[in-house]
Amino acid sequence: MPNTSYSVLFMRDDADVKTLRVSPRRLKLLLWISICLAVLVTIGLAVGVRSYVGYRILLKERRDLEVRLADTQVNLERLGNLDKIQKGASAPAKEGKGKTAEPASGRSNRAFHKIDSGSMTVENFRAQMQGGNVAVAFDLNNRAQGAASGDITLLLLRNDGTLTELDAATASDLTYQISRFKRISASARAPQGVSRKEALGLRVEIKNSSGEVILGETYALGN
Repeated sequence: MPNTSYSVLFMRDDADVKTLRVSPRRLKLLLWISICLAVLVTIGLAVGVRSYVGYRILLKERRDLEVRLADTQVNLERLGNLDKIQKGASAPAKEGKGKTAEPASGRSNRAFHKIDSGSMTVENFRAQMQGGNVAVAFDLNNRAQGAASGDITLLLLRNDGTLTELDAATASDLTYQISRFKRISASARAPQGVSRKEALGLRVEIKNSSGEVILGETYALGN
């Protein structure tokens, strides 16, 4: 029917009854508008939630990147210090014309003197100093024929180039008897009064059963 309409009654106890007449066309329009608004609100909420989650992920990635950047800068500084000490230990200083000073102390020379007999290799090296303890772990590989055994010496390298030998909490952790491969993991107490800022690196010396150093190298400490 062309003149059909819907009547909506508003009744209150303290007021007169009010009537609102709505045509079917307008009612359908209101329904469509309501549906469209609901869809828009749902889309807006979905976009908002997705944006918030993306923001949190980006924020976390940024923080992780800042931490890695700070660690990289610290490691670069330590490597720079290692390089300076190494150059100072290997290059004699000149004093006037035709004169040279004595080279750096034997301890400094030892800190950066690489020994490699070819019978052993160290891989996947990791060393950290936290709370006065030095933790070290690496893979020891035997390249020679037959089994091999011996001891391992750990020496803490300070910023001034001095070396201090460390005693493992468990002495057997710094011994090896292998035919091909062994995972070395040890913990040692740092020298009293030496802070993390004063520790520059860790020297590892692998000795055979005769006490001869067959592999020696200095590594930077990680964070």
